[in-house]
Amino acid sequence: MPVPKSGGIRWLAELDPSFARAYERLVAVLAPGIERALAPGVLANRVALADPIRGIVRLEPWRSARARFRRALAHGVAAAGTVVLADVRECYASIGPEVCAIALRRVGTPRHLIAGLARLLGELEAVGLPGLPVGPAPSAILANAVLAGADRSLAAAGLTHVRWVDDFVAFATGSTEAHRALAVLRFALADLGLELCEAKTRVLTDRDEVASVVLGYLPSAQ
Repeated sequence: MPVPKSGGIRWLAELDPSFARAYERLVAVLAPGIERALAPGVLANRVALADPIRGIVRLEPWRSARARFRRALAHGVAAAGTVVLADVRECYASIGPEVCAIALRRVGTPRHLIAGLARLLGELEAVGLPGLPVGPAPSAILANAVLAGADRSLAAAGLTHVRWVDDFVAFATGSTEAHRALAVLRFALADLGLELCEAKTRVLTDRDEVASVVLGYLPSAQ
């Protein structure tokens, strides 16, 4: 299903109701463990409600999350001389069952739940929809679980960043540290079978450019 977005069209998946319900029920069980593993700088698609008993999961309202993201950007830019903008290439389509399994094992998810998710995502692959379906809240939660690996790698390297879905914004003291951040991010994503979208990756060093590009950034809902 096509949905207009800034600069083009986003294609959202329209899932069979029975599949969508099974997907939500499973991720409602996974969501609390995933949330506990996320860093404060992950600002999009945070879980507001996860009820494993009823099999319901809800995300934080988009506008309040976006406002927090904008504040975090302003704070980071004020403290940094250089900013890295990076985006994951075909993020949702690249997050298949095995990628999810790796991420979920790292946060201690029981094997039977990982196997259940693999079966669900395998059904999508069988009908020609690779990776995570774009649109449903469970996909956003799983994407956060996967990309948390890259968040942890950046933090372990002493680098400060924030993330909106698959858009990373890292703050550096200069060009050398900025390129180190990119190297850490590339390696962390490759460990998950993901890669940067080089066309959207930028290192900004000019203060005026940082202010106009970064502080003018307005992410969409997903």
